[in-house]
Amino acid sequence: MTAKKVNQEIQRSPNCEVFKMETDKYITKPIVYYDGQCGFCTSFVRFLIQTSKAEQRLSFIPYQVVTASVPAELMVVSSNTFSEAGKAAIKVLNDTGGIFKIPAFILKLFPGKLLDKLYYSFARNRYRWFGQSSCVIN
Repeated sequence: MTAKKVNQEIQRSPNCEVFKMETDKYITKPIVYYDGQCGFCTSFVRFLIQTSKAEQRLSFIPYQVVTASVPAELMVVSSNTFSEAGKAAIKVLNDTGGIFKIPAFILKLFPGKLLDKLYYSFARNRYRWFGQSSCVIN
């Protein structure tokens, strides 16, 4: 899936009126689509926003707000790139900057298939380990 295709899918969403201006040629900072019902995901997004300059560098949007056709995993979309799963986690940490570049560097050392395997293993268990929360709109 390309960044352009994801953006086109989002633009077709009836829930996307707020985000209509952010088409692939207008995006000024990467958009992070995360699971707004995952307790870990929403807590981590809040933590990033409160402890860093993440909100100045990234836009955080729960994918449930936008469209049901976006895959239920972490995704980062910018004007010309698309990252998902493990690579998206690295991009979020790296783009957040500061101390978060250290775990991003460590995760980059993992081979892609292993990183995605770890990501999906965590994703399968996240509701059981951290519970669910209501969808948060930033």
